[in-house]
Formats: sequence, structure tokens, C-alpha cells
Amino acid sequence: MPQNKLTTIGVTGISGSGTSTVAAILEERGGFVAQADKLAHEAMGKTEPAFAEVIEAFGKEVLNQNGEINRRALAKLFGNKKELEKLEKIIHPRVIEKTRELNKKTADIAAHTFFVIDAPLLIESGMHIMCDSIWLITAPDDLRIARITVRDKIDEALAKRRLASRKGDDALRPFAHIIIENNGSAIALRSKTETALKAMSLKIHGFDGLKVLEI
Repeated sequence: MPQNKLTTIGVTGISGSGTSTVAAILEERGGFVAQADKLAHEAMGKTEPAFAEVIEAFGKEVLNQNGEINRRALAKLFGNKKELEKLEKIIHPRVIEKTRELNKKTADIAAHTFFVIDAPLLIESGMHIMCDSIWLITAPDDLRIARITVRDKIDEALAKRRLASRKGDDALRPFAHIIIENNGSAIALRSKTETALKAMSLKIHGFDGLKVLEI
């Protein structure tokens, strides 16, 4: 188990599964949430080293009118595995570094009792080794697509390409300690998240329960 001052939960899942919603519930329960997507966005800021690397790798076509990196333009890389891997090699190390810094700072804040990493690419980036408990949030593809199209205001074809660019649930399940299926209402997801938090607390403090808890 990683020697963190705070228990670290890694929340992951394919886009549209509801990882951010689960992370928000955990935040209400006393967790500090490090959002990998937000940290990635910060890592590509004009004053950050990754900014120049991204421009060098993909050209000025990825800039918006304000001279900042256009995340929608980068999203088009999801359909090109080679280009996507190139971007991830630039961004992942920065996100990991920023996450570690936040973890150290949060340990000194009494208001937070555990640390949460909300990261769609938790496993692929290697950030899962920082976690005491890994939670995989799943959902049927039709629900994921519906959520993505509404959330990101994109068409169904692009939403399907995003899903296709990621490894499926079967590739992520072997890493998970807790699996939550988000196929119902917001109330149901909240109940499942709170059940998972209680179960995780018991397990970390010596409860010899199921190796993987599926809710």
C-alpha cells in the first residue's frame, strides 16, 4: 500500500460513466479531489513547459483565437491512436507531478480525511500505483453516449469515437478494488458511492471482505 498520509482513492472509468459525479460525492464526504482533466488543462497553459511541446508536436492549428491551446482541437486526436499517445506522453508526467504535489499539501489540511484522484486514464498513465483503493465506474455504452452528447454538445458519431479510443471495462476490471455500475438514477449512484466508501474503510482497516466489491 502506498505510504501516503491520507488514504488515496483512484476513481476511473470510460467517458460518460460518471466518474466526476462519484468524485463530487466523495468530496462532500470529506475527500479532496484532484481532477486529472483539470490538471491536464493547467499543464497546457501558456506559461507551462508542456505548452511549447504541444505546439511543436501538433502545430499552431491547435491554438484558438487567444493563442491558447484549443482542447476541442486536441479532442480530434482521439481517432488517431499514434497522435493520442504522443499527446499523452507530454501531458501525463505533468499531471502525475501536480497530483503528487496536491497530495502532499492536502495531508496538512484537517478538513480533508482522504484524497481522491479523478482520472479517466488512471490505469493507462500509471497513476493507479499512487492509490490505496481503485474504483472503476461502469455504465452501458448507450448511456455513456447519451451522457457525452449532452455534456460536451457533440454528435453521436464523435461520442462513439471517444469510446472507441479507450480500452474497455474488461481491460480495467483487473485493477479495480471496487466496481460501481452507474446505470440508474443520481440517487442510486449516491447510495452506491456511500456504500463503497464504507466498505473501503472497513477493508483498509483490516476487514477481510471480498477481493473485489461490485455494486
